[in-house]
Amino acid sequence: MILKNRNWAFPLEDLDRKFDEYCEVFEAEKFHIARSDFLREWRFLEILWNRLQEDYRIFNESRSQIKDGNAKNFKHNVRIGRMLSHSLEYIHLDTDCFIMNARILMDRVAYLTSLFWRKIAKKQFKWRSFKEHKDWFMSPKNKPEILDKSYAAYIAQHTGWFENKLKDIRDDLIVHRKGSYIDMLKEEHAGTVVEGRVVFEDRNGQVSVEYDMKQVPDLNELMDDICDFLDFFDEHFSEKLA
Repeated sequence: MILKNRNWAFPLEDLDRKFDEYCEVFEAEKFHIARSDFLREWRFLEILWNRLQEDYRIFNESRSQIKDGNAKNFKHNVRIGRMLSHSLEYIHLDTDCFIMNARILMDRVAYLTSLFWRKIAKKQFKWRSFKEHKDWFMSPKNKPEILDKSYAAYIAQHTGWFENKLKDIRDDLIVHRKGSYIDMLKEEHAGTVVEGRVVFEDRNGQVSVEYDMKQVPDLNELMDDICDFLDFFDEHFSEKLA
C-alpha cells in the first residue's frame, strides 16, 4: 500500500468561528473544548499516517534488496530479513492504532453534535459514539423527533463507509479478533489486520517473505471518506448556526 500525502489542516474551522459569532460565550467555550479533544485525535491520525508511510517505505525498500541466496549474500539477507520482519510488526501496530484512533475521532464528532442539538432534534441527546449517533438517525421510531432532515438523509445515504471500512474492521480484526498474533499465522481464516513473517529457506540465506494484507482496509479511501464527511459537517452546521 502506498499512502498518499495529505493536507492535515485542522477541520471544522468555520464551525468554530460560527460558535463565537452566534452563540453565548459559555456555549462557544464548551464547543471549543470539545473540538480540542477532536483535534487531538486528528493530530494522532496525522502522526500515525506519517509513521505508516515510513513503515511501508522501509518494507518495500527492504524487500527489493533481497539478494540471491549464497554464502556471499548470507549476512546481507539476514540483515534485510530482520528489517522486513520488524517493518511488518510496525505496519501491524500502526495500522491497528490508526483504525482505533479514526474510530475515536468519529466518536468525538458525535459528541460535538450534542452541543447544538436544538438544530437537530426536539429533545437533547448526548451521543457517546458515532454508531449510537448514526443508529439514532436511522431508527424509524425517531423520525418524528428529527428536525434536521437533510443531515439525517446524509447520514443514511453517505456514511456506509463507517461500518464497511472502520467499525467492522476495528471490531472484528482488532478488538475481537481470535487468538494471539502468533496463533493467527497458523490459521488460514483467522482475523487480523496484517499477517506476516520472514522465512530463511536454507542455510545459504535464501529469504522469502510471507505476508497477507488482503484484510487491510484501503486507508487512503477511509481518510477520503472521513474528510468528505467532515467537510459536509462543517459547512452544513455552520449554515445552521447562522
